[in-house]
Amino acid sequence: MNRYSEGENPVPDRPDDLTLRLLAQIADGATTAQAAAACNVSESTLTRRMQALRRAWGLDNTMQVVVHAVRLGLV
Repeated sequence: MNRYSEGENPVPDRPDDLTLRLLAQIADGATTAQAAAACNVSESTLTRRMQALRRAWGLDNTMQVVVHAVRLGLV
């Protein structure tokens, strides 16, 4: 399902390296606690970054964010 109109940039505000590392950890099956620890950040930092991507990409939950990032080839 494509949530973007034709011609619109599918990666608004491309995630920074830390956010991409967090996404990769979650995509590999890590829990939020494990992903945060592996990237040396707090769970609240991970949560804020996932919320920002959900808003930017118009998605409803973290799993959708991870799937979308994988489809875009970001992780």
